[in-house]
Amino acid sequence: MYVWQNRKREESLEKQQREVEIQSLKAQLNPHFLFNSLNTIYSSALTEKDTPTAQLVQQLSGILRHSVDEIRHEKTSLEKELAFIEKYLALQRARLPQHPHVSISTSIHWDQEPADIAPLLLIPFIENAFQYGISLDQPSFVAIHLEIEDKKLHLHVENSFLTIHSHQKGTGTGLPNVQKRLALLYAHQHTLRFGSEGSTFLVDLTLQL
Repeated sequence: MYVWQNRKREESLEKQQREVEIQSLKAQLNPHFLFNSLNTIYSSALTEKDTPTAQLVQQLSGILRHSVDEIRHEKTSLEKELAFIEKYLALQRARLPQHPHVSISTSIHWDQEPADIAPLLLIPFIENAFQYGISLDQPSFVAIHLEIEDKKLHLHVENSFLTIHSHQKGTGTGLPNVQKRLALLYAHQHTLRFGSEGSTFLVDLTLQL
């Protein structure tokens, strides 16, 4: 009897610890993302006086609303999360001027089958690509391919591995955090690899929803 009670207590403590870790990781990711988004608006307003700032603010409003509302839940609908990602990509495209050295390609395909996903799970990979992969001073690129079929998600992200960013402390700090979230929430339901391959930084994630 005592052994059984002790085991139940340990299981309960482990569950509580996992929940605390998940909430802690969410808290680390969320402010970081919001701050970068605000910087995007600020930079755009400074560098492009004719930029339709109202549209950027509208995009940011949707991003903030999703971040604040959905982060309180363990899961959100895939439809909401994809709309959130689309808004983020629109924001990035709006802030980056047409430039011969910069290439951005994105592809999102979803078979419309309803599914749930942990909120803000994918955005660190995408945000990292823009933050560390784009430069107006040298050739750079971001390529994002996201596909969901039969509740199986595949995200493939490639971006320039720029020498101006590679030495910076904290480059890609969001990736270890999301790696921990995946381990806690999707144990044995995902595969993830990321790292530099020559002049390219690569992220490849498969996830069973």
